[in-house]
Amino acid sequence: MRFKQLKNGYRYNSDSMILLDFASKQKPKMEVLDVGCGCGIVGIGLKKKYPNINLDLLDIQECNITLCEENLKLNSINAKIFLCDFKDFDTEKKYDFIVSNPPFYRYGAQKGENTHQNISKFADNLKLEDFIARANSLLKPRGKLCFCYESLAIEEIACLLKKYKIKLTALQFIHTRKDQKARLLMILAQKSSKNFCEILEPFIVYEDNVFSQQMLQVYNEFKVESDDL
Repeated sequence: MRFKQLKNGYRYNSDSMILLDFASKQKPKMEVLDVGCGCGIVGIGLKKKYPNINLDLLDIQECNITLCEENLKLNSINAKIFLCDFKDFDTEKKYDFIVSNPPFYRYGAQKGENTHQNISKFADNLKLEDFIARANSLLKPRGKLCFCYESLAIEEIACLLKKYKIKLTALQFIHTRKDQKARLLMILAQKSSKNFCEILEPFIVYEDNVFSQQMLQVYNEFKVESDDL
């Protein structure tokens, strides 16, 4: 896969690739929505692996929509693109699978001067409850919600999923290094599910200051090249 992305903006990174890997293992079907799609790497990656899905991409920033249009052409992918704030996204369509790397940096965290990065990273641009509530309204019965979030929010995530009657079905902790606390969560939740929550093997990004075998396997499966704009 090949992607254009902004040289001085929010860029896809190892978190994006881990989310793509996690989401692809859920074998999404039919109607799929990538929320806060950025340059489109997660949604386009899923469409490459599962060409039969119908892909929609949504982002609040016009520059990201332009990037997505370019990247869809580069990768010969067809998808619908929506320029919209997710909490205001109004459609009669219902989705089987919603995937997202939403903004999750907390209030009070130090913001930089780069507006594109700030909108992509900070939770005040899409509050967690607004994200889960809108996803719930857009999911079909038995539809799945797949997203990543900071590990410190695990209690809030569990409470909000329960509030909106979406069952937490899989959880994976992401560690920068094996001797460090988890910094990120991969979350899978499903409407009307009776399954217990499965705690997956932890994902370690670095070993001895180089990418771990887990991380290398992800990059080897989803071979990505990028061009800066």
